[in-house]
Amino acid sequence: MNAVAVETEELYKTYRTGGKEVRALRGVSLNVNYGEVVSLLGPNGAGKTTLVKILATLLIPDKGQARVGGYDVITQGHKVRKIIGYAGQDSERSAYFRLTARENLLFFARAFHGISKDEANERIIELAAAFGFENKLDSYFIALSGGEKQTFVIMRSLITKPKIVFMDEPSKSLDPVTASRVRKYIKEYAKKFNAALLVTTHNMLEAEEISNRVVMINKGKILFNGAPEEMKSFVVRSESIELLGNNVEEGIKIQIAHIPGVINTIEKDSGISLICKDAYEVLPSVLNVLKNNGKKLPVSIGRATLEEAFKVMVGDDTEK
Repeated sequence: MNAVAVETEELYKTYRTGGKEVRALRGVSLNVNYGEVVSLLGPNGAGKTTLVKILATLLIPDKGQARVGGYDVITQGHKVRKIIGYAGQDSERSAYFRLTARENLLFFARAFHGISKDEANERIIELAAAFGFENKLDSYFIALSGGEKQTFVIMRSLITKPKIVFMDEPSKSLDPVTASRVRKYIKEYAKKFNAALLVTTHNMLEAEEISNRVVMINKGKILFNGAPEEMKSFVVRSESIELLGNNVEEGIKIQIAHIPGVINTIEKDSGISLICKDAYEVLPSVLNVLKNNGKKLPVSIGRATLEEAFKVMVGDDTEK
């Protein structure tokens, strides 16, 4: 079998609304291999959902090609839909309200994929146990909470044991315990079934935990494609200086930001993170600024996080 499960070449997609054009994708080329989890990162409006919907045959690109499992998403969409799992964001429209979660899953597995009742029931029980959903299986879909509906959508995407799965922000609305269970299951699922998973997320820690590869997209273009650790080094940053405290005056922040060797500054709830190529070289200058301004703050040196790399790469670019 070909190692490549998903391949796109120069995909373009433009939305026209209210007399304006929004270029959602601008020449996106991407491969996802069997057996790997790829996280698609990017800010709101970056093009993540558009790309996933094209691959799931829910949108047609303006230009370019895409193949899923060897099938063309435009001319062979019916074949693509038979082999993929898809978990979108619109959980409210993902099931029949007057059926229970179990009945919905049975209907989806049997009517659309021809899975026997016994086998479908076995898969339902397995997935419910993995996600802590056992007590909700016989609840009507309309009575489920937002997080429970999202869990149902994830279960539905996996019930047919697809070799290719697209998930658009799967942990959205999930409580921390369920989100952790989903991440664990996704990672193990890719290995167990040699499956390809493309997952969009805003959660940097989630991406680090589950991904073999991360792809950063912004304004319809891919900025980076590689391992999480490579993304950190891609922004020329291996260390950081953390200043703990939320009462740092604006003038001090400006002085610190202009210290040679400081690539960027990121404000957090706990203080300020200084993006540096060599934190030990920059540290004395930072301490001098604090001393000259009569400030004593807890200071520490740490390693890069994927979230910091994300912020540096995206920056404040507001190109239309």
